[in-house]
Order: sequence, then structure tokens, then C-alpha cells
Amino acid sequence: MEDKYLVTQSNNLIEARHKKPLTAREQKIVLTMVSMIQPSDEDFKDYRISVKNFSEMLGLKGSVKYTQMKEIAENLMTKTIEIPKENGGWILANWISSAEYKEGEGVIDLSFSPKLKPYMLQLKNQFTSYRLSNILNLNSTYSIRLYELMKKWQHLGKWGCSIEDLRGKLGVGEGIYPRYANLKARVLATAIEEVNEKTDLYIGFNEIKKGRSVERIEFTIQFAPEKEIKLPETGNKLEQPKKAPENEDVRTRLNGLADKNLYQFTQNYFSQLYQGASFIWGEKAENELVMLIEYVNVEKSVQNPLGFIKSQIQLAWEAYERGEHTTFADLQLTKERTTGREEIIPDWFKKKDTSFELKEKEIDPELEEKRRQLQKELDEMAGK
Repeated sequence: MEDKYLVTQSNNLIEARHKKPLTAREQKIVLTMVSMIQPSDEDFKDYRISVKNFSEMLGLKGSVKYTQMKEIAENLMTKTIEIPKENGGWILANWISSAEYKEGEGVIDLSFSPKLKPYMLQLKNQFTSYRLSNILNLNSTYSIRLYELMKKWQHLGKWGCSIEDLRGKLGVGEGIYPRYANLKARVLATAIEEVNEKTDLYIGFNEIKKGRSVERIEFTIQFAPEKEIKLPETGNKLEQPKKAPENEDVRTRLNGLADKNLYQFTQNYFSQLYQGASFIWGEKAENELVMLIEYVNVEKSVQNPLGFIKSQIQLAWEAYERGEHTTFADLQLTKERTTGREEIIPDWFKKKDTSFELKEKEIDPELEEKRRQLQKELDEMAGK
């Protein structure tokens, strides 16, 4: 199996509740299929897996019988997922809509449910990518789900979730490990240990209590690429070509704006940066980063451009979580003073404890017109 294949899914799919959870072996089959999707694909295809690879992922030994293969495919097609929608609704869908065994060819063709198209195809923002090799080494279904969730929040270095929500996201069924002590010992602790040992992440966690009961878990996430276990080279490569790095065109444009003598965005740094910006600003993420880069290029008090940019994204995220309006158009250059330079940043960066909502009557029409004009110019610049 090609260890550099990327698994790319929308964040809504990552956050989905697994109603009828896939086993670890079934997850490996589904995620191998996801890794075969190309960024340019406009529709699903039949995703072909050799019977040999199929058997290896399921841990089957010896010659696989036709009836055994059919039973496995049928079971895989019953697994459902509940995906949250932005309007508060949800979608229930099966992962696999069809499976076809090609006798004499030694392959199985599998198809995704059409309802999953918006969460796997033509993804421009709010998605998560990781190397397939990270999950192929994991033995627990909970470890694979935990890894995916942590990978989504890697750019922030932390994530919190209630115990109830965590059960649904990890696929812990109703009535399984009802006591937190058992959930911690049998699911959480073992999954964290395996992820820390076998993947490119290192995870820690804290328990947030209400009275004597643990109500919430807060995770810390560190990226550790040196820990990633590489798969051995084999002669059995997947048939589809490798994916190009996601948003490479955006990184190229922004590197063109950055001061080449001082800083440039590496692929790994930019992947995390752009993912965070996309959460906050959606389709306007690139425009916001353009404004931030232009500020850094002329602001003489910034000594570490990459560190400053990352810190501003972190502050913007904190403001976003409080429901505050955020834009780098508000950044101001420092003023010359005899005692040195003082960096002036927008008020929304400084607010920590209170949240506010921008009302129409509070907006200065002249200022709003200037902002619209600036946004138009930035859109044109991005297009060029």
C-alpha cells in the first residue's frame, strides 16, 4: 500500500456520529477508498481494491472464500453515519452503496453512497487531510476515530468535547462502557496510547469535572512527524496516482506576496495555517491572509514573521469562538515613539471574557464602503 496517499474529508464528516460504527478493519477499507479520490474528481467512481489487499486489511489468512468475501461486503454496506448540517439538521447515510466481486480478476469494486459527495469531492475549505499510513498501523476502531478528530484540530493544538459527544464521535455504542472509569480505561487511554506510539501525533488530555463527575475532556495535540511509522515498500501499488498537495496554488500565490528574503510558507506550516483560516473566514480565508501578509511586510516591529502570523490566526480563532467579527483589515501600523514602537492591534484581538454582536446601527456607512472597496481589490488581486 502506498504510504504517501492522502485521506481528505470535510470536517463535517470528521465530526459525524457513527451510528453503526465500522470495525477497525472496515475503516481501513473505507479510508483506503477515500485516499483514491483525486482533487479534480467531480463524481464518485468504483474504487478497486485487490482481493489480496482487501484480505490483508481484514486480517484474513489463507485463500479467501467467495461466500466469506460476500458476507464481509454485505456487512460493510450496513454501516451508517450521521452527519451534522449547518442548518441544524442531519443526514443519515451508509458508507458503501454497492460492492462487486470480479471473479478471475482478483479485485473488488466498491462505491460510496451518493449522499457523501459534498463531504469528499471538490473540497476547497474546511477539510482535513492526513497520510493513509497513519491509520493502517492502528488496530482499534477508537484509535482511528480519535486520530481523525485530533488531526482536524491539530492546527490549534487543542480541542475539547463533552463525554456524551465524544462517545458518539468515537462510535461507542449505547450501553457500552456506561461508567466513565470504564470508558477511560477501555477506550480513551488505550486509543491515546496507540495513536501516540504509531502516528505523527502526540496527544494528552485533561478531565474537566462538574462536582465529582467528569463532564468534559480537553485534549492537547502536538505534531510529531518523526514518529510516523512508514509502511514497507511492496510491489502492490494502488492504481490511482498520488494527490497533489491541497491548496498548493494558494500557497504559491501567498509566497509570491511574502518577503522572500525574510520568510516563506512551507507546505506543512501552510496546511495548518490555511485550515485554521478557512474555519474562521471560509471562502474569504485567502483574502484575510493577503491582508495579514501585507501588514507583516511593512510593519517593522515584527521580528518573526511566521511566528507573528501564526499568533494572529490563534487570536482570531479565539475571537471567532466568542462570536466576534474578525478581519485583518483592522490591523494598524505602529507609531514612532521615543521609547520605541508599540504594536497596535484591533480591539477584537484583545477581548477575552465578553462576546458581542455587531449591529447594523453601529456600522459606519463610510467605513463599510471603504471595506467593501478593499475587499473588491483583494478579490481582484487574488484572481490575478
